[in-house]
Amino acid sequence: MANRLHLKIVTPSRTAYDDKVEMVILRGEEGDMGILAGHENRVAILSVGPLRIKNGEEESELAVLGGFVEILNDRVTVLAEMAEWPDEIDKVRAEEARVRAEQRLLQKASDVDTQRAEAALRRALVRIEVSAYPLIRGRVDGG
Repeated sequence: MANRLHLKIVTPSRTAYDDKVEMVILRGEEGDMGILAGHENRVAILSVGPLRIKNGEEESELAVLGGFVEILNDRVTVLAEMAEWPDEIDKVRAEEARVRAEQRLLQKASDVDTQRAEAALRRALVRIEVSAYPLIRGRVDGG
């Protein structure tokens, strides 16, 4: 079996994942980052994006909506504002949010907050992408 690292994903309301993995792929402010055992120690800001977990042939994905990642001695700790598994995402609501955000961006009115509308669109698109992903959920018992 390949070298493994310990991944813990925590939000303000819960621990979304806590187990050993072979690889983590996440979206930082500087781009996508693949993390394997032996990765250099680092702290980075997370962007809105999918977080993929690889274990052999199995792969799972969560929608992560901002936060931080700390990589320290083969331990990866993600402190996310929000992390959602595919089965936790309301696809209809995500699609409605996408449509609303796109409509706001098309408006030329001065009262449209473009940054907020773009952020809402990014969140909706990530939720839609992740909601289509097959669910293979890992352990959250710290084992």
